[in-house]
Amino acid sequence: MKLNSPTYFIFIWTCFFSGCNSVRENLDKQYDRVEKIYSETYNQSKNKEGMELAWGEALKMMMVNNLELQRAIDSLERAKESRAQIYWDLVPTLRFSANLSKALSEVGSVDSEDIRFNVFSTINFPGLINLYSRKYTALLGVIKADWDLRLKRRQLTIRLRELFLEYSDFETRKENVEKTQLWSASENKKPAELLASTPEEILIEQQAFNLRISENQLSQTISKILGNFEYKWKLLSDGIPELSYVENPLDLNRTDKLGVLLRQKQAADLEALRLTEFSTKLRYFPDLNLGVSSPPLYRVGNGVETGFSADDMVFRASSGFSLDTSLRVTRQLKNVRRQIEFQNRFMREQIREQIQRAFLAQEELVLVERELSLARLRLETLDAQPRSTELDEIRVFLEKRFVLIGRVSNLQLKKARLEGGFWLIDEEEWKDEEINFEN
Repeated sequence: MKLNSPTYFIFIWTCFFSGCNSVRENLDKQYDRVEKIYSETYNQSKNKEGMELAWGEALKMMMVNNLELQRAIDSLERAKESRAQIYWDLVPTLRFSANLSKALSEVGSVDSEDIRFNVFSTINFPGLINLYSRKYTALLGVIKADWDLRLKRRQLTIRLRELFLEYSDFETRKENVEKTQLWSASENKKPAELLASTPEEILIEQQAFNLRISENQLSQTISKILGNFEYKWKLLSDGIPELSYVENPLDLNRTDKLGVLLRQKQAADLEALRLTEFSTKLRYFPDLNLGVSSPPLYRVGNGVETGFSADDMVFRASSGFSLDTSLRVTRQLKNVRRQIEFQNRFMREQIREQIQRAFLAQEELVLVERELSLARLRLETLDAQPRSTELDEIRVFLEKRFVLIGRVSNLQLKKARLEGGFWLIDEEEWKDEEINFEN
C-alpha cells in the first residue's frame, strides 16, 4: 500500500483553512433557518382561526406540548441515564490505535509494514467509596426529578384551570356588556364626536378597552401553556374540575393526605446536603481502586499478526491516602454542616409559614365566597331594575355596574387561586391523575 504524503498533507491543510472560512457560511445557513421560521410564524399569526377546546382536550395538549413540562420530563430521563451510566462504566472498554514509524527522509514512501495496528481492552473499577457515592447520588437524583415532575404537572394543571375560569369570566362580562348595550363601537365615531363624549360614553369606552386587552392577554397565555399557537383558542367551561374546599375544608392535621409531595421535596433537599456531608467525611479515608488490563487483543506490525494471550493479563489494585494538612477537607466539612443547619432552620420556618398561610387561606376563602355571593346578588338586582332616562341616574347605574362587574371578576379569580393552593396539597385529589400520567 503506497501513499503520496505531499498530497495527503496538502489535503489536510486545505481542510483546516477551509473549515475556518466555513464558520460564517454555517452561521448564515442557521440564520436563514431562523428567519424562515419567523416568517412562517408571522404569516400564521396574522389571521388565526378560532378553535373551541374543552377541558379534557386542553389537558392532554398541555401534557404533550408544554415546554416547562417537557423540560421536567427531560430532567427525569437524564437522571435515569446517569443512574444507568454507573453500570455501563463497568463494561470493558475497547481501544484502537494505529502507529506510523518512518524515517523523515523516507516519509514520501509508506507501505503497510510501517503501520502498526493494535486493539486493547481494559476494565477499570472505580474506587469503592467513589462508586457508592455515585450510585447513591444517582438514585437520589432520579427520585427528586420524579417528584419535581409530579409537582410541575400539578402546578400546570391548576394554572390551566385558572385560565379556563378567567376565560369563562371574560365571556360572561362581554355577554353582560352586549346585553345591556354597553358595548359602543367607538372606532366608527369621528374625532370631534370622541372629544365631546359624555362621562357615560367614556366609561363605556373604558369597559370595551379593558375587555379587548383581557382577550389579547388571555389568548397569549392560553397558547403558551398549551404549547400551541396555531389557533385562537376558545375555552369551553364544560368539564372544569369542581372544587369544594369552602363546603369541605381540608383537615390541616392530616399529614398523610395533605402536602406529602411538598414535604418529600423538602426531605430530598435535606438528604442531598447529608450526602454531601457524608461524601466529604469519606475523603478522610483511603479509597481502593481496581483494574484489569489485557495485552493487545489483536496486533499487526511488520507483517506479523499476534493474538490475545491470557497469560499476559495484568491485575491492578491501588490505594491512596492524603493527610489533610491544609485543612481543606475540614473547612469543606464545616461549611457543609453550616448549610445543613441553615437548611433545617429554613425548612422549619417554611413549614410554619405554610401552615399559617393555609389557616389564613381557609378563612379568606370563606370570606371571598361570601363577598362573591353578595356581589353577584347586587349585580343581578341592579340589572333587574328598570332603566331610567335621566342622565344622572344613567351615570350612577353605569358606574355602579362597572364597579360590580369588576368586583365579581376579581373575587372569582381570587377564589380560583385560593382553591388552587388547597388543590396542590390535597393528595387525595391527585391519585387518579398521577396513575393516568404513569400509564
